[in-house]
Amino acid sequence: MNGYKLMADSYRQAIKEEKVNKEAAEKKIRIYDFLSTCDMDDICELADSSAFNDIFRGYVHAAVARAELEEEDQQRVMNEYRFLLSEKGAKEALDL
Repeated sequence: MNGYKLMADSYRQAIKEEKVNKEAAEKKIRIYDFLSTCDMDDICELADSSAFNDIFRGYVHAAVARAELEEEDQQRVMNEYRFLLSEKGAKEALDL
């Protein structure tokens, strides 16, 4: 059993025990059930689809800001991030 399936089953149990909001939990169950059917190639395809680019960008931006880099260095990191995102696929990024 993979971790995604385990998460879906945990939410199912929490619904039975009335520990969570049913509608919110059912949405998470749908997502985790779907992810449980994916292999790493599928996960990489999802990342390459650009569906998560704004989220990735937000994390990178927050990380460079928290690192208290000078503005110029922050901009250089963000530029490099954008370049890598446009030039490398998710599988390649895992090997960097």
